[in-house]
Amino acid sequence: MEGLGEKLRQRARELGLTDTEVARRLGLSQARYAHYVNDKREPDFRTFVNICRILSTSSDHLFGIDGTNPPPGLSESPVPAAPGDWPTPESEALLLRDRIHAALEAMTVPTLRTAATVLDALVRVQSEK
Repeated sequence: MEGLGEKLRQRARELGLTDTEVARRLGLSQARYAHYVNDKREPDFRTFVNICRILSTSSDHLFGIDGTNPPPGLSESPVPAAPGDWPTPESEALLLRDRIHAALEAMTVPTLRTAATVLDALVRVQSEK
């Protein structure tokens, strides 16, 4: 399985970009970006979003999620069939939290762990209202 770094390098090649050019566009040092493409470090959330933008790709592509084989726990339809079955905001937050936790079982990206923690806190605040 390809790591994030290989996916970054592969996508940059598809666009005709060098690692140096990607680093320049991101406003990063060449050494820092090299850590990402060599899988020595993972980018923070903001940097990751900018990488996706610069490389004109989705996070799903970089994580290796192609839609045909979703991570465990994400295979069920995310949208209820009938409008009357749509979740309330609180139950929607719980559903999202469960889906993020399921995705975490398949991926080890610290920013997703942070997102899950934040979502848990939002669910707690929402349930206190």
